[in-house]
Amino acid sequence: MSTPTIVTVLNEIGAWRAGTVDEVGAALVAIGEEERLVRRKIDDANRQLAALGSIRQEQEERLAELDEELIRRKRDGVRGALRTDRAHVEERSAALHDLRTKRDTTLGAGLGAPDMAEAVAEYLDAQERAAGVRGTVVPAPEDLLSAPARERLAPYLRAAVEPPPALDEARLGVGIVVSVDPPEGAPEALLIVIPVPWAVYADALLREDDLCTLLAYRLVAAVHTLLAESGAPDALVRYADVQGSLALQVWLGDTPVAADLRERVMEAIAVAVEGAPELVTAGLDVYAIWLTPDLLVEDAS
Repeated sequence: MSTPTIVTVLNEIGAWRAGTVDEVGAALVAIGEEERLVRRKIDDANRQLAALGSIRQEQEERLAELDEELIRRKRDGVRGALRTDRAHVEERSAALHDLRTKRDTTLGAGLGAPDMAEAVAEYLDAQERAAGVRGTVVPAPEDLLSAPARERLAPYLRAAVEPPPALDEARLGVGIVVSVDPPEGAPEALLIVIPVPWAVYADALLREDDLCTLLAYRLVAAVHTLLAESGAPDALVRYADVQGSLALQVWLGDTPVAADLRERVMEAIAVAVEGAPELVTAGLDVYAIWLTPDLLVEDAS
């Protein structure tokens, strides 16, 4: 039997609808799967964002603490360097002492030899005679010796006034720390840390003059000369123990200085140590090193 046209048309439309429904359904299923994948990725991204946020916070906290950590490390480094330089000076001082002791022992042994007794006795007598001379020109004891005694004693007299030979050691550089507070503007306080032990001052009456004391003497004299030349001759100078080293603290709050203190201090130290015989003999190169006051403050911990 034949199908009416209208039925055929309606059937075709129905088939079209059914096919379209199936097509759209398949598309929606695919879209739903894609949505689930996207949501999963979004969840993963959110977790990653949360993790990155935590890491970012940690790094920002590190950055905020960086300056504080920098100061702490610098202070630790300065303390260590002060100890090291002080130890270098003390070691070279002990080595020079041993060298001088050895030389003096050798000279003493030579002068104590039996064949030197007459010349030594004549020299001691010449010392007494020279000490008794009054007037503007006082002869040296050796000028009062007989020619034979002078000839016998000549090597010993020369050796007695000659500095000991230089240490057979590699040259070392050590630093004298200089700091002014405040770092900018009119200075109120000057601090100079010398690489010698605090005992140079604390036990001054018990110590023999050695490399450490000679270096301290040079710096003390240089500081007082500098203060006089800078218009602050009456500035208060105190001795202090700074992390085991001898330091000079100068209060300038009541005495405005008339010069660029930083440059003048550095120049004064350079002049004080330049060519110093004991430093040359010890093989030490001494430098002035400028530091800001905060690097010399003890940590609260």
